[in-house]
Amino acid sequence: MMPLLDLGFGNKQEKMNRDLERILYNQEYGAHASYTGVRALRNSDVFTAVRIISADIASTKLKNKGHESNTIMEKVLDLFNNNPNDQLPGWHFKFIVVANMLLNGESFVEILRDKDGFVTGFYFLHNYLVSFDDENKNQITYHVSENHENKSVDIAPKDILHFRYITLDGYRGYSPLYSLAFEIGISQGSKGFLRNFFDNGGTSTAVLRYKKGQITNKDLKQLKQNFADSQLKQNGGLVAIDDTMEFTRLKIPTEVLNFLNSYKFSTNQVAKAFGLPVSKLGVETVNTSITQANLEYLQSTLDPIFKMMIAEMETKIFNSIDSGYELEFDTSRLVDIDPELKLERITSLFSKGVITDNESRQAFGYEPIEGGDEVFIDLNRIPLSSLGEYQRAKIAKEVEKNTPEGGET
Repeated sequence: MMPLLDLGFGNKQEKMNRDLERILYNQEYGAHASYTGVRALRNSDVFTAVRIISADIASTKLKNKGHESNTIMEKVLDLFNNNPNDQLPGWHFKFIVVANMLLNGESFVEILRDKDGFVTGFYFLHNYLVSFDDENKNQITYHVSENHENKSVDIAPKDILHFRYITLDGYRGYSPLYSLAFEIGISQGSKGFLRNFFDNGGTSTAVLRYKKGQITNKDLKQLKQNFADSQLKQNGGLVAIDDTMEFTRLKIPTEVLNFLNSYKFSTNQVAKAFGLPVSKLGVETVNTSITQANLEYLQSTLDPIFKMMIAEMETKIFNSIDSGYELEFDTSRLVDIDPELKLERITSLFSKGVITDNESRQAFGYEPIEGGDEVFIDLNRIPLSSLGEYQRAKIAKEVEKNTPEGGET
């Protein structure tokens, strides 16, 4: 099954040159990234959106929520975060998984297991190497042309992590690029037009009329080329002709150039499609602070992807290990990107007795101190279960205080 948007190849001839393009792309980006759809990255806004989201998720570790742990579970998490296989570190592995999912709508990871069924690693599969037939939902099989052993195999769903950005049937994924096909085309077309415009000395389309006699197509082509090379490009717009020729410029309205030179429309559309605050794509905002933009980015953009990846891994791996544990991505790095906000958050946790003094110091890289592991609490706060006893003791104390000594009335 080919991805929804095969922006990398446009015709049969290009597909025939796939091996050469694969070699060149691997030299530049590594052997484990899909190049299907890579041409969409020629749009700077798409490139920035994919880079930001992929890098932030790659830099965020998947962990077990809470303090309880499971040895097998921790080993699987370590493989996913740090060492999925012998060829890729964890950061690059997660980056290419997310980048391919954003560009192609879905990405595939083979789960490597030992003979006893325990997970021993993860192997990213290029999108063009994987296909599946979803007509029979009860017997879906992934057909892989080259697995981690370079073999053509059929793999059961339980051994494939199938990450989907947007899905309408639970199986096939759709890329944000699906909604940006026209915007990207307009943006690339306008940039190409402007590049050609300024490559020709900032001149618009021109007409050169030969007034004497007739010339052959070959002579006309040569005359046109010589005129363009000698006059339009190299003489700053100065045109020298004899009385046998007539030169006329076809002017382009400045409104057209202003429209073509404006990329804000494209930027806003890309940001909306990828769920990014426009500030992430370099657009200045007036009424939104960086803190608000980062919080919106975490909640609206990253968190849904985190939840989707966790759900897929729980279904394929962790539910068979122990369903009592809950997973989460450690987003503290993203939350604490502002030092002042980090200080405010840690101070609040410490003042409310959630963390100790040493835990507060550790968050900022300071050494622990003696007695710093004690938890401090506010004396004005009391557990709800003790509220009745506290009130009775208070009433008894008041009664004793107001009772006269020696039984006087």
